[in-house]
Amino acid sequence: MQLAEELLLLLTDDETGRMSVPERVLDLAVAGGALSELGAIEQVRVVEEHEHVVGSLGEPIQAGRLVIDDEVTHDADPVLDGALETFRGMQGRKLTNVLPIMGRALYPALHRDLEAKGVLRREAPARQSMIPRTTWVAVDSTHEDSVRRHLADVLLHDAEPDDRARHLVGLLHAIGALTVAMPELEADRERALQTALEVRALTDVHGPCGRVLAAIDELV
Repeated sequence: MQLAEELLLLLTDDETGRMSVPERVLDLAVAGGALSELGAIEQVRVVEEHEHVVGSLGEPIQAGRLVIDDEVTHDADPVLDGALETFRGMQGRKLTNVLPIMGRALYPALHRDLEAKGVLRREAPARQSMIPRTTWVAVDSTHEDSVRRHLADVLLHDAEPDDRARHLVGLLHAIGALTVAMPELEADRERALQTALEVRALTDVHGPCGRVLAAIDELV
């Protein structure tokens, strides 16, 4: 399961099927997850100083911004494929402009993939509802529960974070939703937040994943 999918699950109420954070915040989380995933496999990289790279409109891309490395590929995946397609038309732009658009564009692929995997179920809005809203109710929380347990072990019990936990903790911390996603951390909130800072610090601030976190910090 991709980081963007795991973040969507962590930030959706299992019973009501509604998002636990404002939509603009969830946009940043899922887009950040997708770009971090692409950055981790080096399919998205940072433009170096004095490197000449042109963007989708033929314009030179500034050093420090993100571009696609077409020499790197990934196994077919609807979420990463969608993220890459969206980013291709915006590579070289400021991430603060890219993330909100990408997040909104990813929702259909994320929900379709999770529904196909039997993880979520779509529920149409009630006809009498004043504000019609589709919800996505949990069907199988096995994977989400496993992720929650590992993150809780990392943040409360000094377990070693793997790369996925490092990315998830960093992104949840950046959007300010660590305890919203995981209410169980309220039992020792101060320790959890301090450990989250330490885990986030393991990410290279100059790499693509670090650049994503910095952009989210700027937007939140």
